[in-house]
This record gives sequence, structure tokens and C-alpha cells, in this order.
Amino acid sequence: MTTIRIAIALMSSLLVLSGCASTEEQEKQRMIELTAQSRASVLSVGLPIEQGPLSIMRASAKNGVVELMMLYNTDAKGAKPIDSVIKSSMDYYCNNVEVLQNLEIGVSYRILLRNSRGQLMVDELISQQRCESL
Repeated sequence: MTTIRIAIALMSSLLVLSGCASTEEQEKQRMIELTAQSRASVLSVGLPIEQGPLSIMRASAKNGVVELMMLYNTDAKGAKPIDSVIKSSMDYYCNNVEVLQNLEIGVSYRILLRNSRGQLMVDELISQQRCESL
């Protein structure tokens, strides 16, 4: 009888603890999603942003990922190769203090780069792990 009570008490404790862990994970995910949504909203206010051949057209958030839709006119005067543009973007996102703070809490950034005809040229996910590997 005592063994059964101990087993029930242990199982109850495990269920309570796993419920707390689950709630903590859900709360963390919620915070990540809210941060991504907030960042996307702030970025959206000033869109479109045009800088030479690059235009940032849309910023949105989905599941804790800030998605940035960009158009790049490869035929424009002064246009650099796509690889160079992506490298510069990665350098920016992996070294900007505000972005790094967001990456550290779990927010990611997704760069969608399309050419002037609308064809997807680059789909790059930038996460804390990705920045650490550079």
C-alpha cells in the first residue's frame, strides 16, 4: 500500500513538473513570436525602403521568424553580384547589436531576395547558430 502511494506521488510530481516545463516552453515560444511580430511591425512602417538596386518591400513575422521580402535589380547601375549582397546582409544581421539580441532569444530572420522579374533568387535563414558558424 505504501509503495503504491509513493509511486502515485512520484507520478503526480512528474506530471506537475512536466506541465511546468511545457508551460515555460510555450511562454518562451510566445515571447519569441511576439518579439518577431513587433520587429516586423516596426520595419513595415517605413517600407518600401530603396537603397540603390535593393528595395525592401515587405516585412512580416511567422512562427518567430521575421521575413523580409526584397527586390534586387541586377541590371541597375552599381549592382553587385547576388553573393556579395547576401554576404553583406549576413554580416549586418550577425553583427548588429539589436538583431543579435533578438537572435539570442530565439528570433530568426529570413531574407527572400527576388530579381526584377519576381523570381526568387535567395531564401536565406539567419539564426543565432548560423551567425556563430560564420
